[in-house]
Amino acid sequence: MRFATGMVLIDAPHSALNMLGIDESLADRNVTRVKTLKRGGRRYPYVSPQAWRYWWRFTLKEHFNWELSPLYREQKQVFTAANPLKYPDDDVFGYMRAFKKSGINVTVTRVSPLKNTPLISILPDRNSLTVDEGYASRHEGDPVPYSQEFYSTVFKGAFSLDLDSVGRFTIIGKAGFKNLLTWDDVPKDKNGNPKKGTEDVVKEIEEMEKIAEELGVERNDKEWLMPSKIRKKRATEAIKALRFLTGGAKQTQYHTDVTPKFVLLLNIDAGINPFISDIVFEESGEIRFDAEALAKRLTELKTVIPEGTKLYIGYDAGFVRSLGWNVDDIAKTVKKEGIEVFTGTIGEVIEKFAGEIEAYYG
Repeated sequence: MRFATGMVLIDAPHSALNMLGIDESLADRNVTRVKTLKRGGRRYPYVSPQAWRYWWRFTLKEHFNWELSPLYREQKQVFTAANPLKYPDDDVFGYMRAFKKSGINVTVTRVSPLKNTPLISILPDRNSLTVDEGYASRHEGDPVPYSQEFYSTVFKGAFSLDLDSVGRFTIIGKAGFKNLLTWDDVPKDKNGNPKKGTEDVVKEIEEMEKIAEELGVERNDKEWLMPSKIRKKRATEAIKALRFLTGGAKQTQYHTDVTPKFVLLLNIDAGINPFISDIVFEESGEIRFDAEALAKRLTELKTVIPEGTKLYIGYDAGFVRSLGWNVDDIAKTVKKEGIEVFTGTIGEVIEKFAGEIEAYYG
């Protein structure tokens, strides 16, 4: 099993990228809060994981022409088409469609090959959060006061893309692994033909089989496997999209560039991510990087780091200068432990890393 893992830092010098909404606990209800979480005795602003995934999907649509899976609503549920052959985002981001159609259980679920954390502020709220006091005065009458929180911080997020699962669809009767409907899901009459009322389900299965035939999908009783060319394209484009990441709330007022300004990338033969905890941290109001901790962590994981792979460190020169980091020193510290390192701009390292992913698929 091979996973493309990574960590990104997003600079948010004056931002409100994912708001909680109006604070209903206040009598005048005119304060808009940002989302925060508590760790120890401190609170930290964050961007929800689903918001980051929304940005990611949108970027793939805008920059790589991905045809996104349409959304449907059934009672209180919203779900996609659950067609990972036709829609690459259903493949990479997974889905859950759990309901009955014409009395037939058409539940299919797919564990997302792409997993990501929330984007969490490295600085606590006391060092990053402020409140803007404003007045709405474009109408007749007295101005209306309102307040909204925003922050100045750096967000850290981590992700892991399961390369073996991209383009591989299982048909196992287990939550997360029954990715597709099959003919066994269709009730039959006494002659063995689909019963009346099953036309929609039959149509979905026939369409899926037609697409599979056109694309050259390998099929057996337990799984369908797309051609390597398609799997490679989807996996590499999912990673390359990070370079062009677009999204976030309040852009008209705060205009934040959410493309990563620092990335760590590594292919690893295990479902773990070495970048999630505390190699980037706050100390006395400053953002620090613990290269020794990273080097020791990667040393511990050497047995699952594939031979010939590298740790990729991508950075924006202005960003690391503002933090006082020396990327060459970070690379030297990691190299001392026998880990190969490649450093460069964000674009350079993402392209190089994508090359490793392509080579994995052959």
